[in-house]
Amino acid sequence: MKHMIKNHKRKISVLMMIFILLAISGCGEKGSGTTVSETTTIEYSWWGDDNRNQYTLDAIDIFEKENPEINVTCKYGVWNGYENRQHIYMKSQETPDVMLINYGWLDTYSSDGTGFYDLSKLSDYIDLGNYTEDELAFGTKNGKLNAIPIAFNTETFYYNETLWNSYGLDIPKTWDDLFDAAQIMSKDGVYPLGMTKKSLFFMLLAHHIQTTGNSPIKSDGTLNIDREQIGSILDFYKELLDKKVLLPVDSFNRNAFANGKVGGTLAWVSDAGGYCDPLKEKGYTVKIGEYICEPGAKSLGWFVKPATMYAISSNTEHPEEAAKLLNYLLNSEEMALKQGTEKGVPISSKAYSALKEHDMLTGFEAQADDMRKANSDSLHVMMPVLESENVYGTFKSDADYYLYDKLSRDETVDRIYNDMYKK
Repeated sequence: MKHMIKNHKRKISVLMMIFILLAISGCGEKGSGTTVSETTTIEYSWWGDDNRNQYTLDAIDIFEKENPEINVTCKYGVWNGYENRQHIYMKSQETPDVMLINYGWLDTYSSDGTGFYDLSKLSDYIDLGNYTEDELAFGTKNGKLNAIPIAFNTETFYYNETLWNSYGLDIPKTWDDLFDAAQIMSKDGVYPLGMTKKSLFFMLLAHHIQTTGNSPIKSDGTLNIDREQIGSILDFYKELLDKKVLLPVDSFNRNAFANGKVGGTLAWVSDAGGYCDPLKEKGYTVKIGEYICEPGAKSLGWFVKPATMYAISSNTEHPEEAAKLLNYLLNSEEMALKQGTEKGVPISSKAYSALKEHDMLTGFEAQADDMRKANSDSLHVMMPVLESENVYGTFKSDADYYLYDKLSRDETVDRIYNDMYKK
């Protein structure tokens, strides 16, 4: 019996020694082959279609292999759902560590600069040298670098040149060119232009600025449109519809452009391929048009802004790991080549160089961005308030009361004004 007890104790001692040795080996240096290292999990969120989702997931796989100590949990969805979810995240202060954000959210969620992490504090991990001070200024609030822009955006005209040529028409450069074209195209039920309500609003603002010289924004970045100005903008909108220059917004979608219902459209630089590639595939020639302008205008009236931006949560518990991921998304060659110009032409000098080296700056987004660069000195910096649904959405929905004979012009103007400035 005593012998059995001794043997049992010896077995226990051996097992304990093995356990201790395993525990010690688990504290070895990374890459030793016997390392059992802890991983840090961070969350990354974005919106997009299936194509964006897939290349992003593929890129994250590469990032995790290059950074085995970091595990990335991905959250993504379509724009509308993402925007609503982001609002909940920000209100509850439970935001993902790394986020794709819209430019307008800087004002909405970080007017004092505290809504997002100050990225300047993470410059050891984020290569800020890929950007100029002017470029980073778009993401700076109250002296804090809240976000970094991925690409620049401006509303750009795209035309089915084959269709315009069939009518013997040149691509328009002025508002009168559009009205003249409508007189010819409308006989076949074709409209010179069609666009979304946000693009419509920016086009109407451009015309307003060109013809009046009035800025719709105050120096502090708040809205500066009075009742009289709203009235003139509303009148021009109605004229565009009455004279068949513009396909009614509610009847427009991308197929209207692809199928020749409209001869041209207005959309962001980052959306150029989505609108133009289907026409190219059908054998049509697509032309990037100049920014429509009133002859003799003192100001071009068109705006530039970041297409999308990356930010880090102000509440992140892992700022260094989040910064490594953010730097990879913005500046790595792997991400640049997978993303291409889907989000627009990258601002990062490293990402841009990678695309140029691989001859990937030849698509419609690159052509549209060349138009932006050619006019960069004349474009206005967009203030985030103009992207508020409460502004551009209100104008469209309230204008319908006048267009569909529900309210008089003056009643509609009052309604638009009151709703736009509603807190």
